[in-house]
Amino acid sequence: MNFISIQKISNKEAWLIRGILAGIIIYGLLTVFFYPLNFLHKIFPSLFSESSSCIMLNVFGIRCPFCGMSHALVEFFTLNFGMSIYYNPSSVIFFTFLTLTSLGIFVLSLFNYKIVIRFNRATMLIALILFIAMWLLNIYCGHS
Repeated sequence: MNFISIQKISNKEAWLIRGILAGIIIYGLLTVFFYPLNFLHKIFPSLFSESSSCIMLNVFGIRCPFCGMSHALVEFFTLNFGMSIYYNPSSVIFFTFLTLTSLGIFVLSLFNYKIVIRFNRATMLIALILFIAMWLLNIYCGHS
């Protein structure tokens, strides 16, 4: 009953993993620095405020778990962790985990290995609890 394991892969699959990882990172950085949802403000000005491009916040008035993450990422890159936590309290832990996981996937792909995660009920329950905790922390302590 292994939750996580490492498997040997072909060189072609390793390059595919690196390409997908690079694409995800580039896309994520572009969306942070160019805010594509700001265009929705121009189309639907009554639904979107100037201060946030979050659909959930603008439509329902409730911060999503990731509200403030764009500002928090900019502060994280400048090593201003206090302001990063100000924008989203779980941001420093989230970005550190994301960075270490991405680095691990990349390094393993250099040696033609990949991480295999097997999901079961317990895994999904733990992920759901962490997601809800992150959401509640942002609702009660976050500033977007």
